[in-house]
Amino acid sequence: MSARIRKHTNVNRNEEEDASSSMLGQRQPAEGGLKRHPERERGSAGSAVSGARSLRTTPPRTGGGTYRALTAPLRCYSYLNMHCLGILSLLLIWHGTPLNANAPNDTITDFSVKLYHELRASGEDDNIFFSPWSIAVALGMVELGARGSTLKEIRHAMGYDDIKNGGEFSYLRDLSEALTANQNNCVTNIANALYLQNGYPISDKFVQIMKKFFRAEVENVDFSQSASVAEHINDWVENQTNNRITDLVDASDFSDLTRMVLVNAIYFKGSWKSQFRPENTRTFSFTKDDESEVQIPMMYQQGEFYYGEFSDGSNDAGGTFQVLDIPYEGDKMSMMIILSRQEVPLAKLEPLIKGTHIREWASSVKKQKVEVYLPRFKIKQSIDLEDPLKHLGIEEVFGPNADLSAVSDVKDLYLAKAVHKSYLEINEEGSEAAAASGMVAISRMAVLYPQVIVDHPFFFVIRDREMGTILFMGRVMHPEALNINGHDFDAL
Repeated sequence: MSARIRKHTNVNRNEEEDASSSMLGQRQPAEGGLKRHPERERGSAGSAVSGARSLRTTPPRTGGGTYRALTAPLRCYSYLNMHCLGILSLLLIWHGTPLNANAPNDTITDFSVKLYHELRASGEDDNIFFSPWSIAVALGMVELGARGSTLKEIRHAMGYDDIKNGGEFSYLRDLSEALTANQNNCVTNIANALYLQNGYPISDKFVQIMKKFFRAEVENVDFSQSASVAEHINDWVENQTNNRITDLVDASDFSDLTRMVLVNAIYFKGSWKSQFRPENTRTFSFTKDDESEVQIPMMYQQGEFYYGEFSDGSNDAGGTFQVLDIPYEGDKMSMMIILSRQEVPLAKLEPLIKGTHIREWASSVKKQKVEVYLPRFKIKQSIDLEDPLKHLGIEEVFGPNADLSAVSDVKDLYLAKAVHKSYLEINEEGSEAAAASGMVAISRMAVLYPQVIVDHPFFFVIRDREMGTILFMGRVMHPEALNINGHDFDAL
C-alpha cells in the first residue's frame, strides 16, 4: 500500500481527536502476551459422522478437458507444498488496538471468511487464494496511523469493536513471533517494511511503534525515482519470499505524490507429515462445476488423517460433505480441505463457510485411516483489495477524508493502493518417516476406508492447529498442473 498527498487540501474536517481511539501520543497498547488456545481433544460430534465409505456417487474418471488459468486482481504471494507466501503492499497509516483473551484468532477467522465471500462475489468461477494473516498485519500497520472515523471504520471491519484499544497490536506481534518461533519442521517467515519519502515529516513516534509491534524495516527512498524504488522494493519482497513473489509493485504505482509504502510478506514452507510418494501419482480427470474436465496429476496415499463427514441438515449444500485435515510435519500446521459431494457444485457448499463452522470442523474431525487423492497443482493470484475492503466498510482511508494524522502532522495523506499477491503450490514432498509412505494404491473398487477424492472444486485453509490462526485461505476451481508425469490408472 502506498500513501499519497491529496491534491485538494481545502477539505473541511473535524479535527477533534478521539483520545480513546488513538495510540500515538496517548497510552501505549497493552503488553499482554499471546494466549494460546490448544484445540479441544478431537472426537466425534453430533454433526460429524465417519465410516469406511466415499461420498462419491460415481467413480473417479479419466478424461479430457482444457485448463483455464486464473488471473484475478490482487497482490500477495502464498506458496504451498508446502510453500505459502503472502504479500501485501499498502500506502501508509498508524494506530493501535487490543483484543480480549478469546477474540484474536476468532476475529481474524471471521474477517478471513468475510473477505473470502467478497472475493467470491467478484468472480464466481475463479480460483481464490490469499493470506488473511498478511492482510490483517498490513491493515494493522495502517490502523496504527489512523485516527477518528478512519480508525473506527478499520476497527469495525476487522471486528475489534469489543477489544480494548491497542490490544490487537500486541496480539499481531506475539502471534507473528509464535508462528516463526519453531523452524524445525515448517519454515515461516513474516516480514514488514516501511518505505518513506526523503524529507517527508513522519512522526518519530509512529516509526518507533511500527518497529516495536511490527518489527518493520524502515528506509528512506525517493519515490520520484519510481523505477529504481520499484526494483528495490521488489528485490526485498523476493528475498523475503524465497523468490516466489516477484513484481509486487510497478514503477507506475509511484509518483511525486507518494509519501509512504507499507509492505508485509509471509512465506511458509512445510512438508507433509505423511508424504505422498511420487510413484503413486496418476493422471486423473478433474471435473469442474460446469462439468468440463481437465487432466491433472493426482497424488495418492492411504494413511491416518483427521477426518469427518458433516451435514447442514438440509439439501442446500447437497447433504453430506467431507472435511479432511492434513497435518504438516511437526503437527503444528495443517491444510484443511472441505469437499462437497462429487455432483454438487462448490457454490452450494460455500454459504456454509463461516468462522464458527471452521472452528467446529477443526475440533470435531477425528483421526482415522483415510484414502486420499489430492491434486498436484499451483495457483498464482494478484488481487486489488480496494473494492473488497470498501465493501467490508473500510472506505474513508481510500479518499480525501482519510485521517492518517498519527503518521504525520501533514493532514493530506490517504491510501492510494492496496494490493495482495499470492502463490500456492501443492506436490508430493513430505516427511520420509510417514506411516503410509510405503502404501501402494489399492483398487478403487475395494473401499476399506473413507475415501477423499479431490477431483472437483474444493475449499481449503492452511492454519495453525494450536492457535487456530488461518494463514491462508482459498478455493480451487481450475487446478493448474505442475507437470503431468504420472501414470494413467488404466495403464496399471
